[in-house]
Amino acid sequence: MEKINDLVAERRTYSAIQDTHSHCYAQLILPLQGQLSIIAGAQELRLDHETLFFLPPKCVHTFHSSERNEFLILDIPHSMLTKSALHNRGYSWKLNNQWKGIRYLILNEIDHKPINQSALKELYPYISFYLLQDQQPKSISYIHEHYNEKITVQKLAALEHYNRSYYSDWFLKETGTSPSTYIQEVRLNKAKELLRSTDLPIIHIAIQVGLEHQSSLTRLFQKYEGITPSQFRKKTRILEK
Repeated sequence: MEKINDLVAERRTYSAIQDTHSHCYAQLILPLQGQLSIIAGAQELRLDHETLFFLPPKCVHTFHSSERNEFLILDIPHSMLTKSALHNRGYSWKLNNQWKGIRYLILNEIDHKPINQSALKELYPYISFYLLQDQQPKSISYIHEHYNEKITVQKLAALEHYNRSYYSDWFLKETGTSPSTYIQEVRLNKAKELLRSTDLPIIHIAIQVGLEHQSSLTRLFQKYEGITPSQFRKKTRILEK
């Protein structure tokens, strides 16, 4: 596989003919015009004017576009990547104002010939920072943001563009536990915070962390803590005195 030693930034277009390959460097794909269909590992998605994509090194990917298109591509050498960026899966995000600003700065460098390679290198720490910030898997972020709602594995799998059976295996490798256990642990931790910091009735806390009944929260505490929520509240407040 081809290797690179420096950052490479350029405008690229893609044809309607499917191409499949992999390379030793990573790619950041930022939209300029049109759409790009891409399959990367187990993910299948369509990049458009609102979506950017990070492709890790050595990830086999298939891509094509059936319409006029243009994308800003940043090839990133393996040596410049952090460990968390080396996982063999892709990440897609919405093109927010931060990424629009980064896109503008990259374009500003490559549209003025000759390309200032040192300027690209100076810009890369900012790019790397936002890559790390945004790389938490969407489904895990969703759990932390929506723990008080009903969460299905099917919904979580769809957020990662995986089928349900593959998602469960992927989640286990990513977190060391199952989706249902992870959700329980997030809800348990949120309930602990509320028991420590508020005088809310147990039933209200159960509802606030996404459980329909007080008995469900009691079973959760007995399973993981060996005591009831009321006993946990009493115990923590005694320790705080």
